[in-house]
Amino acid sequence: MLAGCEKETVSLSTKAPEAAYEISVGDVPLSEYTIVANASLKEEATLLQEYIRGITGATLQIAEKEKDGKSLILSTVSKSEQILIEIQDGIIYIQAPDKKQVKEAVFVFANTYLGYAFAGEERERILQTSDKIRIPDYVMTEQEVWMPEREPIVCLWKTDDARGIFSDDNVSMKSDIMSYSDDQLYEYVKMMKHCGFTGIQVTDMCSAWANFSGYEFVHQRLRFMADAAHSMGMKFTLWVWGAEFNGYGWVDDSVIYYDYYASAYSRECPEALATFEKYYSIYAELADCSDRVIMHFNDPGNLQDSGDIGFYAAMFRDMCREKNPDIDFGVNCYTQQIDLAAMKEFTGEDVTVYSTIPHNEEELEEMRNFRQYARDLGLKVGVWSWNLGEMEIDQIAEMNVNAKLIAESYRYTRTLDEMVRPTYWSEMDSYHMLNIFSLYVEGHLLQNPDLDPQVVLEECAVRVVGEEYAADLLEVLNIIQDARTGSSWKEFKYGYPEYLRTSEHYPAQDILSRSQTAIPKLEAMIEAAPEENSIPLAIKTQDLLSLILPHLVQIRDFARFRVDLEALETQASDMEKEVLAAKLSDIYTPINEYNVIIGAWGQPEANAQYELIQKFCAAHELEVPHDPVFDYYRKQRVYGEMVVFQKKTTECYKATKETLFQGGNAYGTEETTRLVELLIADGLFSEDEDGLVYLSNWENYRYR
Repeated sequence: MLAGCEKETVSLSTKAPEAAYEISVGDVPLSEYTIVANASLKEEATLLQEYIRGITGATLQIAEKEKDGKSLILSTVSKSEQILIEIQDGIIYIQAPDKKQVKEAVFVFANTYLGYAFAGEERERILQTSDKIRIPDYVMTEQEVWMPEREPIVCLWKTDDARGIFSDDNVSMKSDIMSYSDDQLYEYVKMMKHCGFTGIQVTDMCSAWANFSGYEFVHQRLRFMADAAHSMGMKFTLWVWGAEFNGYGWVDDSVIYYDYYASAYSRECPEALATFEKYYSIYAELADCSDRVIMHFNDPGNLQDSGDIGFYAAMFRDMCREKNPDIDFGVNCYTQQIDLAAMKEFTGEDVTVYSTIPHNEEELEEMRNFRQYARDLGLKVGVWSWNLGEMEIDQIAEMNVNAKLIAESYRYTRTLDEMVRPTYWSEMDSYHMLNIFSLYVEGHLLQNPDLDPQVVLEECAVRVVGEEYAADLLEVLNIIQDARTGSSWKEFKYGYPEYLRTSEHYPAQDILSRSQTAIPKLEAMIEAAPEENSIPLAIKTQDLLSLILPHLVQIRDFARFRVDLEALETQASDMEKEVLAAKLSDIYTPINEYNVIIGAWGQPEANAQYELIQKFCAAHELEVPHDPVFDYYRKQRVYGEMVVFQKKTTECYKATKETLFQGGNAYGTEETTRLVELLIADGLFSEDEDGLVYLSNWENYRYR
């Protein structure tokens, strides 16, 4: 356990009676409630009474009929197929199909809302850390929801090790969930339920194993998360890399995906079969605790033939169902990157195919075609939404608040329901704790897309810091949303001409003014250390707010740079080049990375800042100023990626200059070439007679 990550817990046996926890439903004390249950459920009502007394010290009355005041109602509902816990106008309903499941529902309620963990098991304990527990006074009824099954994609890219190519010692580990204690991890899963999700999806991949000397520790944590989810009536989905078993810091020289000299298909290569069986056996160890499994074959992936994908998908499905016959099986396709008909030759119709979603009108037709194709083949359809609530942190890592964009994208997607309506939807969770605000909006809008996203975001702010500080926190969140996301998918997603941070429409003066006002308020909030939150958090509220602060400072500093650059642009025509270059150098200080999670591409505002500098210099025929520290970090990333590729082969790995790093997509081919030439000058890279580049010390990475 890393220092600074622990969260204190208090056991029931050490909690003094006079310090009993105060629980309210909204603003009404739970002690004013009556437990309502018919005679056949007396045992279950008494069990609930004991759980409430054990944490509050108060003994609730049990009655067979509702009385004046607030009620906590236990009942069996034969038409229901699952446990339902709903809260309407402060009335709590705990329902299940039969008596046995009502008892399970009591355990779920205790774990979700009363501050317990693993109620009903030997490891039952109280996890609550604050003297006050606030239960929401409204929890949407599951019969009303748009998307019945909703899960966050808990992505296991290491927060301080971007893609295995760049280890960042500055990153705060308070968002690194794999470093959490059991209690923190339980609270993290519970947070997802309070965000409105019905389960969690967790990615199992060799890149995660590389950081912990093997898969065993990772699987132990995933199994714990599965147990935590199940204890709260949630499902657990296992998501796996289907054809990517080395790289990203994980070295296995036995891996072979195909031998095209011997056969056109991977499935006909004995060495490839052995590789897939080896890794699928590792994944399948978690089948017994998984409700669903999703295989991911493209980007990354090493199978070019859809028949191979179908063959290996069927292989893994059979391995999982040997351990868990009821497991739901699926394949992630993004859209039509896999020939579903060819895949179906091996899998049959017993498979769910998962796609991304349309974010605007232009993308609707592609998604419509995918759903039509899947429907015609008799396949079920689910959603694996990628980079909507936040950027996946392996490339561009930043805190995002995307309430408006989420709502817009959901409404586009809902227009496809008349063709095929999915019942399962998952959303990216890669930045973890600072992603809570987008996750909360997603979890609630997946239930009702007609909700006002800003109202939902405000509700989240209240639940995190309480009424006193909610307005100030909401302003901070809106600044982050306006400065990093904008009003459309093209403004949010790097690579489009409309990308907000390099766009002429970036509201620099407005963002600067608002952030200058908001930063002192956020600092005061951190100093006050509010603990009036009504949503479970794996870290202290004060720590969560402290993690937000550097993001707001980065946004302020970038906005100030944009204001200064715009002012310089208006004066440029009247200046000598030497004076203009000096003025540009005066306003250019690369945006600091601080302790935030930084992906393989570096700090996003710093990248945008440098791109604007390049454009300005090109327009005014100036030499681009190069900050040595900024260059140093970029060169580290370029060098690190070459090391990753070299580790995968016994031969000397070579690449072209312009696409050596991230295919040239991160910094552009011209800048990538410049960085590579600097590394050649440093002696770290060498160049052969064909202009290909390789590590000067490449043999140091031959781990044989």
